[in-house]
Amino acid sequence: MTEKKPTKSKSLSPWIGLDIGGANLKLAHSDAQAKWSKSLPFAMWKQSASLAASLAQAIDDSPEFHGIAVTMTGELADCFSTRAHGVACILEQVTRVFPAPLVYVYCVDGNWRSPSQAARDPWIAAASNWHALANWSRRFLPKPRVKDQEPQGVLVDIGSTTIDVIRLAANGVQTDSKTDSDRLKRRELIYTGIERSNLCGLMRSVPLHGKRCPLMNEQFATTRDAYLWLGFLDECPEDKDTADSQPATREHARFRLARIVGEDGSTLADSDIDAIGQCVMNQQVKLLRKSLEKVLGKVPADRRVSHIISSGHGGFLLRETLEDGSLAQRFGIQEQIWLEDRLGQEHSRSAPAYAVSQLAAENLQV
Repeated sequence: MTEKKPTKSKSLSPWIGLDIGGANLKLAHSDAQAKWSKSLPFAMWKQSASLAASLAQAIDDSPEFHGIAVTMTGELADCFSTRAHGVACILEQVTRVFPAPLVYVYCVDGNWRSPSQAARDPWIAAASNWHALANWSRRFLPKPRVKDQEPQGVLVDIGSTTIDVIRLAANGVQTDSKTDSDRLKRRELIYTGIERSNLCGLMRSVPLHGKRCPLMNEQFATTRDAYLWLGFLDECPEDKDTADSQPATREHARFRLARIVGEDGSTLADSDIDAIGQCVMNQQVKLLRKSLEKVLGKVPADRRVSHIISSGHGGFLLRETLEDGSLAQRFGIQEQIWLEDRLGQEHSRSAPAYAVSQLAAENLQV
């Protein structure tokens, strides 16, 4: 049996897209009118055996669906001995909830495979969510005005753990990368995000009282604390999945940020915490700028990138990166497309799940 290749269906059946990550589960329904999507914390490295139960609970209030479209990155979690082991375990859990004939796995070659096929060819199914999102996002590019002059764009997806920077055109995803290591080397994957990144892995020092202060090499705080403090992320008092297991609030973030320089929230002024938070943001903006320069720099001179497409809940980082206009001027960027505006905040945050549900609805029949 060979992989399922895209074939246009006569009518669009409703699908659920699943993006199964290492830290979050994202679900979305293909019908935009249903406005059903979710992003739920799920620590794969701790809870892999309860994936099926979590999916069953998450899907309980979903609208009607006829098929399940799966993409994943959670196979990298260190509870799995190998990526192949991770892919097999994740798919085994998925098919405990959904009948295998209704489940299709999106792969980095743009084709679909059954769960058993994907388990036999795990490296093509592993870490596939970026490709699904980029493949679907091509529709936001304008139609070519001149034959053989396909419009070029770049997708920037900023999430809690990672940032993807993927070049695309109306005729396909413009990269030869197939694995995470491929993308890391090409700067298409930046392994830092706006919530889970350990600050001592992001920076060596921060400003404190007019001097640079080295950071303590301990997970006292994460990027989420910086953006809680700066006001870019909303407080969530009931969420205690933080470095010190205290609530995800601005006041507790203050104490977590102070600890990285050997102080506490009562010994530092607001301006000191401001400076630490801004240093975090500046460093991530610097990394994103370097990545964009690397990816955009590979575009042939006669194929300038005209559009940037933003998804995820970290769009504020991209706005900061583009604010001075230098990247747009250097690379000829004409338009910025924010999926948060086009799809709504929840669909943008769960964009890979929504993308894979849309691709399935358009190309597969069940």
